[in-house]
Amino acid sequence: MTELRVPKLNNNDTEYLLVEWLAEDGAGVLKGDPVVVLETSKAAEELVAEVDGVLRRAVETGATCVPGDVIAYISDDSAPPPTAVDVRAASTDGPIITAPAQALIDEHGVDPARIHALGKKVIRRADVESLLETGGDSASSSSQTRPLPAVQRAVAAAVTRSHHTIPAAFTAVKLDAGPAIARARVLSKEARALIGLAELLVSAVASLHGRFPMCFAEPVVADGPGGELAVRPSPAPNVGVTVDVGHGLYVPVLRGADRLSLKEIAQQLTAYRTKALRGAFREEDLAGGNIVVTLHTDTAVLLAVPIVFPGQTCALSLCAPQHEFALDSAGNIVKRTTVTLGLAFDHRVVNGREAAMFLNAIRKIIAA
Repeated sequence: MTELRVPKLNNNDTEYLLVEWLAEDGAGVLKGDPVVVLETSKAAEELVAEVDGVLRRAVETGATCVPGDVIAYISDDSAPPPTAVDVRAASTDGPIITAPAQALIDEHGVDPARIHALGKKVIRRADVESLLETGGDSASSSSQTRPLPAVQRAVAAAVTRSHHTIPAAFTAVKLDAGPAIARARVLSKEARALIGLAELLVSAVASLHGRFPMCFAEPVVADGPGGELAVRPSPAPNVGVTVDVGHGLYVPVLRGADRLSLKEIAQQLTAYRTKALRGAFREEDLAGGNIVVTLHTDTAVLLAVPIVFPGQTCALSLCAPQHEFALDSAGNIVKRTTVTLGLAFDHRVVNGREAAMFLNAIRKIIAA
C-alpha cells in the first residue's frame, strides 16, 4: 500500500486546501494519473498517483492539509485504508467549510444563512472575505479589521521583502506608440492572434537578454564573513507579465521568451488571462521569472513604479496610451499617441546609464 502525502508546494504557505478529488474513492488509477487538486495562496496544484492501484481517500474535499499529511492510499486490493488522524477535515453537514473559512466566520460573527446562501459546496476563506467586503453584516463594520485575500497576502510578502532588501532606483522614457500600435494591428490580422503593445514589449525585452545580461541576473550574497554581493547570470530570458482580471494580481512567466514568436507570446498571454479568470494557475506557471513586465491599463495612470521582485534586478512598467499634441519636423502641430515605459532596477547591480540604455534599446525595437 502506497501513501499519497502532501508535498511542499511553495515556500509561502504552511498549509493548503484540498479543493477537488479527480478520482472517485475506490476507483482504479494508473501511475501518473491526476487524482487530487490542492490550492496554495498562488495556484492550484494537481497531485498524481505514484503507482497503479485502487485509490482510497483518507480525507474529504475541503480539508486543510500541511506538507507531510497522508490524504490517500493506493493499494492493489480493496482493503480499507488506515485511519488518518493528522488532517483537519470540515463538516459535511451542508456546505463544507474549510478551517480558515470557519475561523473567519467565527471572528466576524457572519450569519450562517449568508454562508448557505452562497450556494457553494465548499466554502473557502476567500468566499468569506468576499462576503465581508459586500458589507450588510453587523459584525463587519468599518471599525473591525478585515484580512487580505490569499493572493494579496502573497503580493504583500513580496513587496515587503523587496523594500527591505533591494535598494531600487527608477527611470522612465516616453515612447511614440502610434507606429507600433498600427504595426500591431497588421500583425494581429496576419497571425490571427491579439497582438498589442504588451506583446511587442515582451518580445523586445526578451531579445535584449544577450546585450543586457545584468538586467536578467539574480543577485546573490556570497558565502563567507564579508557576505559580498555577486550575481548569477540567467541562461534565458524568462519574462513575467502581470495579469489582474479582478481576482488578484498574478505574474505568470513566459519561459525562453526570446524563442517565441509574437503569435506564440500572444497565445500564451491569452491563455494566462483565461487561467486568471478561472483561478487555475499552477505553481509552474508562476515560477522561474528573471524579469517582470507590469501592465497598467487605466488611462488615468501616467506613471507607474513597479517593485523589483526578490531574486531579480529589473521590473518594467508599461502605462496606457495617452494622446498629446506635438510639433513635427516641419514645425506643424500634430496629434500623436504616446506611452510611458518605466524601469525599476536594483541599483547595486544595474547603474542608471545601463538602465537608460536598456530602455532606449527597447524603445527602438518597438518603434521600428
